Amino acid sequence: MKRLLVAAMAAGLASHAVAADAPAAAPAVKAAAPAGYNWTSCYVGIQGGGNWGKSEHVRRAGDVSGPTITGTFNLSGAAVAGGVFGCDFQIEKTVLGFENDASWTNQHGKVQDLPPFNVGVTSGTREKWIDMFRGRVGYALDQFLIYGTAGIAFAGTEVTVSNRVVQVTSSQTRTGLAAGLGGEWAAYVDTWGAVTLKLEYVHVDFGSKRYVDPPISGAVTRDVRLTDDIVRTGVNVRFNWDRLVVTKY
Repeated sequence: MKRLLVAAMAAGLASHAVAADAPAAAPAVKAAAPAGYNWTSCYVGIQGGGNWGKSEHVRRAGDVSGPTITGTFNLSGAAVAGGVFGCDFQIEKTVLGFENDASWTNQHGKVQDLPPFNVGVTSGTREKWIDMFRGRVGYALDQFLIYGTAGIAFAGTEVTVSNRVVQVTSSQTRTGLAAGLGGEWAAYVDTWGAVTLKLEYVHVDFGSKRYVDPPISGAVTRDVRLTDDIVRTGVNVRFNWDRLVVTKY
């Protein structure tokens, strides 16, 4: 009996000694926090909103600009809707990119001519489509992007001069400068890319261009000024470059 007790005590002391000599367990390591959203990607999308603007018809005789025919008048009553394609590249918090969008619109307006011109004549301006190619510079706040944008714009336009008997129509493709600002939010993010929502304002100045040249049926040659103010929302589907986005929500 004494021998069994001594053996048990010896075994207990040996196990305590082995435990004391064993290395301490490594502390638990927490998983690294996921990286923030990266805006480096190309995208396609749809967008739509409203288009408001201003126009003015000014008499033109050769190289001489004469008095205003209409004064400045508003263009309204127009929706704008279309598609967009673009790419962005993020460097730290800065996002650089480009975007091309094409939209249908029906912005229009008309007024009576002013004295000394025939007040029985109505002059109007209509914009039928608009296409813009712009650069973008933004600041990324994780899944939210604020940006400025500027570039070149093209528009299909039509000027009408009419009385009760005759209507003269003159069409031109206009080129102008566009600038604006906006915000974009990555509403859904996956390994392949993201779905984003966008809100944007763009001002476009098409300057002045000549219509009804030469004069037709009493309609005088004129320079027509045109500007746009566009507010629109959009949905973009973004596709990552080499799956650079590592966060999934």
